[in-house]
Amino acid sequence: MQPKALATRCSRYLACIAACLATSLTNRPDTLEAAEERLPEIQILQPGVRMTMVAEHPDIATPTGVDVDQKGRVWAVACHTHMPPEDYQGPKFDEILVFDPDGERHVFYNKTEQTMDLELGNDGWVYLSERDRILRVKDTDGDGVGDTEQTLVELDSEAVYPHNALSGLAWDPNGDLVFGLGENFAKPWTMTARDGSAIQGIDRGGVFRVSADGGGLHKIAEGLWNPFGVTVRSDGEIFVAENDPGEHPPCKVLHIVQDGDYGYRRKYGGATPHPFVCWNGEMRGTLPMIHPSGEAPCGVVPLGRGLLMPSWGDHRIDFFPLQQQGASFTAKQVTLVHGSRYFRPTCIAQDRHRKDDGVLVFYLTDWVDGRYPVHGFGRLWKMEIDVAKAGWIGPLDIPPPTAAATLAANLRTGKTDHKQSERFELSRSDDPFVASAALSSLRPLAENWEPAEFAKWPATDRVQAVQALRLAKVNPKPWIDALLRDDNPGVQFETLRWLADEDLRDFLPAVESLLTESNLSYEVFEAAIAAQTALSGTPEIGLRNPELLLAKINDESSSPEIQAYALRLLPVRSTTPAKDKTSPNASLPKGLTVDRLQQLMTLKAPDVSLEVVRIYGVNPAAFSSQLAEIAADDSAATALRSEAVLGLAAIAESHLPLLLALAQNKENSLREEALRALRGVDLTASEKLTLQSVGDSFPESAPLATAVLDPTSLTEGRHPLEDTKAWSKRLAAIETPVDIAAGERIFHHPKIAQCANCHRANGRGNVGGPNLSHVGGRNEADWLLGAILQPNRDIAPQFMPRVILLKDGTVHVGIRLRSYTFEQIRDAQGRNHTFNRDDVESIEDLTTSFMPTGLPLTMTDREMRDLMAFLENNK
Repeated sequence: MQPKALATRCSRYLACIAACLATSLTNRPDTLEAAEERLPEIQILQPGVRMTMVAEHPDIATPTGVDVDQKGRVWAVACHTHMPPEDYQGPKFDEILVFDPDGERHVFYNKTEQTMDLELGNDGWVYLSERDRILRVKDTDGDGVGDTEQTLVELDSEAVYPHNALSGLAWDPNGDLVFGLGENFAKPWTMTARDGSAIQGIDRGGVFRVSADGGGLHKIAEGLWNPFGVTVRSDGEIFVAENDPGEHPPCKVLHIVQDGDYGYRRKYGGATPHPFVCWNGEMRGTLPMIHPSGEAPCGVVPLGRGLLMPSWGDHRIDFFPLQQQGASFTAKQVTLVHGSRYFRPTCIAQDRHRKDDGVLVFYLTDWVDGRYPVHGFGRLWKMEIDVAKAGWIGPLDIPPPTAAATLAANLRTGKTDHKQSERFELSRSDDPFVASAALSSLRPLAENWEPAEFAKWPATDRVQAVQALRLAKVNPKPWIDALLRDDNPGVQFETLRWLADEDLRDFLPAVESLLTESNLSYEVFEAAIAAQTALSGTPEIGLRNPELLLAKINDESSSPEIQAYALRLLPVRSTTPAKDKTSPNASLPKGLTVDRLQQLMTLKAPDVSLEVVRIYGVNPAAFSSQLAEIAADDSAATALRSEAVLGLAAIAESHLPLLLALAQNKENSLREEALRALRGVDLTASEKLTLQSVGDSFPESAPLATAVLDPTSLTEGRHPLEDTKAWSKRLAAIETPVDIAAGERIFHHPKIAQCANCHRANGRGNVGGPNLSHVGGRNEADWLLGAILQPNRDIAPQFMPRVILLKDGTVHVGIRLRSYTFEQIRDAQGRNHTFNRDDVESIEDLTTSFMPTGLPLTMTDREMRDLMAFLENNK
């Protein structure tokens, strides 16, 4: 989007300035005058929605939980203990406030701290979640003030951060209390219920269940960061607002199932990537999101077949109409209400007790200000939805479960007579919820497996069996050595993940021994490095372990393959914005000096030399002379020289004589790499004549030479990008042999495809987009080609970008990382940008991809074919 167009759209948003909060807002962008300088600027974006302010500061401050009782009274938590500044003038404890329909307000209770949520229960009990306990309070003498308190669940942990522990509360249809627990800074914790039942954990959040009187504490799911909002539908389906994505955007709408693993572990640190952490079901056995949510969602409630979810960081209220998809759901986002930076809705509750008059009523708390510490501002809102006018809701009834959902439920609960072989097959289902349930159903069988029996199974079953063994918590001692020696990389990977996740330090020597093997796949090497780091007591380092990697490089007994893998992991991509072409793209550890790199080149090990040249190519301005020397060395291997030319492409203007000479080389790959490096370079008339002669002397390279001289030639006679079949036929008709190595260089090229700016493949590249290390494993004809031709057709939800327009007119596009008093995004080059909210004019979420449309029109047919071959080879 052009800045002018974006500014025009922005001005339309800013035209709606809300005021006079005592008056309600209906389905039109009316603006009313506010009584306070922190204007919410409410905009109603869907028909049938009406917003009315019920209360504001000083009557309510920094509110969190909210609920409505049978008398229509609204109960809300006013938080005064959430990181209070030294000069905070509010009460010492949090307040549980009650707002009568006639406007009267009183304090029901004021003895809790860091109170995250509130749910009203039976017999007058009010259920509250503090950071470190769930309690219930009751007024036994009828004076409107709570006088009896019972602790139902207590969390024992050294962590004290307010909102990454106990949080969201919800009732299930059976009368149990379902609640969320955050990752707790990866500190060990023990939860103990009133009846003595207890659960221990350390590094991941989850969803749990306990009875209304504090009995039968039970874990439902794990692998979450911070499930701050929890709701249970009338049919028992559980949904969560997953908060705080950090380096793993975005926040998420989740469907929670028994024994579900959602892929996150805090102990591995915040850096990306990490082989044992995922955010959208990318790892075996983990479950994906339904849809991205707005930033920092704190509450969620059902509405018909969908979910209402406020977004604290995006200042809006969204509706997610759920569509059944296999054993779970998919959704789209419908924004109902949008406000200014001073509209920060937190929790939400429905008035379920009012008479049915065709209007649904919800109440929302509003934190108002973007500061985490309590600040004295707050609002309470009433949202009315006229069902007759709100066609966007869809049906209000809940449909029966699908066949896949029934199958998954039966597998999880043991109500199945499927044979073991059938369960293995189901555990590889394309439906991740069926696959997860099948793994759970294998757990009781795994307790009786023997290593000798396991060794006879097909590799596809063995990979799944490792996960089942782990779920069954079998004694690992009889298994680990054989599993690490297995000839299947998937078995080895899942075994390493098992060791690292469960912190099985007795097996550290086995992992160290594995890293001396020369036949490891790169994926297994990466997993082994992460496992050794974790079992050595520093899991948060992840793959960024320069001491270990340098030791592998410097160990003379290390095979060249292991040395090469270690070199590949050592450059750490810079996340700071680049100033110019000389800005380093990555940093190297102190022990990897220029002299040491030169020494490694003298080993004459092809794999090691190739990785050294790739390191040079990451920072071409710093290693310009080394790259040029290798590219010009007639005695060097062609593959090495071609890689050096790729490194020079970003600074081609500084090496024109060399590149023009190489463009005439008899070696095809070297010649064509030089031609690619020359694209976009201003050439003299004589230099152009030189390239014209290249096409005459080497007809197979004529299209590349022409692309340098006339870039428009790449668009002439090409099929429409929508015609995948025509493109597939065109590429298949190319007679020259496929060159996968050329395709890999094109993937990493700074001028042509530029795929590595966003994507990672086999340990190289960036993390702005999906990891493509296994993209070739998807057995769908022309799916990958179609994704390249039409990148906006199917965008992974966690990679949807947003546009930030600053007040100085500059525009920035990136994946959202954080949103509070600052906005932070990661751009297409993997670099992070942080903006003060005072400098931001507008923010707009996009439904288009980072990947530019028309990418195939920047390549020749053969370049496109070779790029496809490289990607399809990644399985």
